[in-house]
Amino acid sequence: MSGMIAHWGVHLLAEMDTARPIAFLDRDGVLNVGRQGYVNHPSEVELLPGAAKSVAELRGMDYLICVVTNQSAISRGLWGIERLETIHQELQNQLYTEDENAVVDLFLTCPHRYEDACGCRKPSPEMLHLGHRLLRVNDRSEKMRFSSEVHAITEDSVNWWGEKPVPFHPLDLMVGDRRSDMGAGWAYGARLFRVSAHEGIRGAGSRFLDEAENGDAFQP
Repeated sequence: MSGMIAHWGVHLLAEMDTARPIAFLDRDGVLNVGRQGYVNHPSEVELLPGAAKSVAELRGMDYLICVVTNQSAISRGLWGIERLETIHQELQNQLYTEDENAVVDLFLTCPHRYEDACGCRKPSPEMLHLGHRLLRVNDRSEKMRFSSEVHAITEDSVNWWGEKPVPFHPLDLMVGDRRSDMGAGWAYGARLFRVSAHEGIRGAGSRFLDEAENGDAFQP
């Protein structure tokens, strides 16, 4: 597979809204419990405590929610896009059941292995740039909930030795539990919040809700 996989969430937004910030969230270890190997089936999806509350709080601050996740099981042939779709449906169902305001607007997945040198696997910021384009630029009036779309990789250039880029919105943020998440967020220009995999997003507390909070330092 040569591109990134997109699944639109529960609430489709008919019009672009460039004024709203985006919260880019890693999946495993941030929203749900990560597993050795992969989360291979919807039955293995287990929300981390407080994840739904944190997503709802972000939405209450007018954030769009975009999940960005590396899932090389697809490239390895362990399972396909249809399985990924059901996993994301289950994750959204659990979030929504726990808090009806915990809604994800967009799920983006890199299906490649590290050795594929794909251009979209984090720490590349490619998925974040695609999230920006899909949520803020492209027409989404005809999108279907959880229908699978594959988007081409544009491989935006990154100067890892330069200054951190300026984000498209000053409040855009990235929450992750790995250095690769922080690298992707840095290369996009987002505020960075690193959490531990056993606590997930709740480990950031309410830091990301403070507009004066610049987030965690990161050196590529």
